[in-house]
Amino acid sequence: MKQILVALFFFAVTNSYALTTTTTNGFETEVYGFLKLSTIYSDKALASYNNINQSAPTHAVARTRQSEETSRLSFQAQQSRVGVKLKKGDHISGKMEFDFIDTNKSSPTVQMNPRVRIAQTTYHDDKNQVIIGQDLDLFSPVTSYTFDYVGGYFMSGNVGFFRQQLQYLRTEDHWEFGGAVGMAGNNPAAIDGDLELKKSPTLAARASYLLNHGRVGLSAIYSEIYFSATNNESHKAYGLNTYYEQLFGKLGIKSEFYYGQNLANIAMLSIGKGTSAFDAKEFGGTLTVNVPVIDKHFIFGGIGGAFVENASETPSFNLDSTSKLITYPGIVKNISAKVGWDYHLTEDLSWMTEISRFDTKSKISTSEFQKNIAYMAETGVQLRF
Repeated sequence: MKQILVALFFFAVTNSYALTTTTTNGFETEVYGFLKLSTIYSDKALASYNNINQSAPTHAVARTRQSEETSRLSFQAQQSRVGVKLKKGDHISGKMEFDFIDTNKSSPTVQMNPRVRIAQTTYHDDKNQVIIGQDLDLFSPVTSYTFDYVGGYFMSGNVGFFRQQLQYLRTEDHWEFGGAVGMAGNNPAAIDGDLELKKSPTLAARASYLLNHGRVGLSAIYSEIYFSATNNESHKAYGLNTYYEQLFGKLGIKSEFYYGQNLANIAMLSIGKGTSAFDAKEFGGTLTVNVPVIDKHFIFGGIGGAFVENASETPSFNLDSTSKLITYPGIVKNISAKVGWDYHLTEDLSWMTEISRFDTKSKISTSEFQKNIAYMAETGVQLRF
C-alpha cells in the first residue's frame, strides 16, 4: 500500500506541475529528470551492492555457485529519475527527487518502485544555508561520469551517499565551509534497532575552495556503531576525504580519495563493513573525465579502486541460502574501470554506450581469497527533461 501511495503522489505531482508553474501556496516549481532505457550484458555474474543482478552493478561476485560463471543479459528502465524544485521568495526552497531503482529486483517492468532520493527544505541568504532533510551527504560530495548512475564507482573508490541530516553551509569569498549532524545509517525494519537505540548521530565537516566552474576541498565524518546482539560493544566509524571537480568548457574532471574505518556501517557505499569483533580499515579513490571529441560526441570514463587494509581479518563472503542476498561481501579489493561514448542525438536525447571491467578480490574462507574479473557492456538512451 505504501508503494502505491508513493506512486500516486509522484504522478499527481508531475501531472499538476505540467499544468501550472505555482503551487497552492505560491511556490514556483521546476520539474526535471531523465529517462534511462538500456540493455546490459555481462560475461559473468555481477552484484548490485548486496544482490546478484544487473540493476546497478558495483562489483564482480565471489563465485561460490556454478551459475556465477554464466553470462547474462537484461533490459532496464530502473535508473530513470524525476524531481521537483520548489522556491518562494529569496530565502525558502525545497526539493523532492525520486528514481525507480530497487536493487532487490533483477529485471522488473511494472514491478519497479519509486525510491525517495531527496526530500529537503532549505533556508538561505547571501552567505548562509540551512538544509534539513534527506539529501546528498555532506561527506564525500563528488559524483562521477558514468552511464551507471546508481552503481557508479561505488564500492570502488566513491563512498558518498544520501543521509537524513541537518546541514549548515557558509560561503566567504572563494571558500565554503559546512557542518552537519545526521542519522548514522538507515533502518527499513518495522522496529527500532541498534541505530536508534545507540543515539549516536554522524558529525561531518567540509571545507571547499570554489574554483571557476568547480571546487576542491576536504571533508570528514565520525560516528559510533553499536552491536547489542553480540557483545554490546561500541566501535568507532570515521572517514577523511579529499575531492576535486571542475569544468573546462565541455571538458569535465571529477576525483575523490578517502581513508576510513567501518564506513559501510554508517551508510557509506564502501567495502569496509565492521563487525562486533572487526574494524574494517580501508582506502580508495576515483578519477573520471568527460571529454568532447567532435560535435555532439563525448568520450567519458575513468577508474576507481577500494582496498581493505586488514584483509586477513576480514570476515568471509556469505550468501544467504534462502534469500540469495549477500549478507557479508567479504571484499578486500575492488577496482572498476569504465569507458563510454555519448552521442547527443539532440540537445535532450543521447545514445550512450559504456564498457566496464570489474576486478574484485573476495575472502571466501578463513585462508582463501578469490580474484574475479567480469566485463559488462551497457547501451541505451537517456532523455533529459
